[in-house]
Amino acid sequence: MYVCNMKLNVLISTLNNGIERVPHILLAPRTDVAYIVSMQYTDEVYLQQIPTELQERSDVQVVTMAGKGLSRNRNNAMRYATGDIALIADDDVRYKNEYFDSIIATFEQHTTLDVAHFMIKATDGNYIKAYPNHSYTYPHIPKGMYVTSPEIAVRISSVRNKLYFDERFGLGSPHFVCGEEEIFLYEAHRMGMDIRFFPQCVVEAPSDSTGTRTYTDERVMMAKGAMHYYLHGASAWLRMFKFALTAALSRKGNFGTLLRNTFKGIDYYRKVVRYEDSTGR
Repeated sequence: MYVCNMKLNVLISTLNNGIERVPHILLAPRTDVAYIVSMQYTDEVYLQQIPTELQERSDVQVVTMAGKGLSRNRNNAMRYATGDIALIADDDVRYKNEYFDSIIATFEQHTTLDVAHFMIKATDGNYIKAYPNHSYTYPHIPKGMYVTSPEIAVRISSVRNKLYFDERFGLGSPHFVCGEEEIFLYEAHRMGMDIRFFPQCVVEAPSDSTGTRTYTDERVMMAKGAMHYYLHGASAWLRMFKFALTAALSRKGNFGTLLRNTFKGIDYYRKVVRYEDSTGR
């Protein structure tokens, strides 16, 4: 086991009876790792389902909040982080001690590192996407690469009270079901943070994700359009036209469906979300 003075907080977000899955995530206690479980609930009856295993472990803190919204939940977990490094987690992931060792060692060795993202394997042992075999900084992210939340770890002192997941994006949001990771990294870069990818596996999770449903789920298409408008402004219209055309030519998706829904997402962001921002609603 890697030994150093840095402490890792694993920030687990869960909703309602998802809390029952959390004990399966935990490894044997170690002095440099603690778990913070942020449990959202839509009915107080779910609070009775918190497993006793979580309550009995001194390295596990469970905090609860009413409502839903994954980005809101992740931000809540971050508020309770007390270590040096925070690792973003879902309630269906799995870890090994060497994964935690790798994350801690990475932040110890790279003293200017603020945000890192790593690799994730599916539970069948295969990587969930085609990763590059080299490290890179955020401005040089390879074309087509997307980042999922359980790949992300942050230096807590760098992001606290500065960087948040955009609560308009992400599962359970009233607006868009995904896109929060891209916006999180974009905002970190805009703030001048040191963001790097490391070709190291740090987590295992089910292979299904919103990233795999870009061409089939209309809600994901809408979120993609909105997210690109957030990042690129008016050029998002052209970017989504090119995306739809490329997908159609490669037979990954239907041109009309992709264009219609990504444009719908852009328009919704412009007319509804941006209006709410301007009025403080």
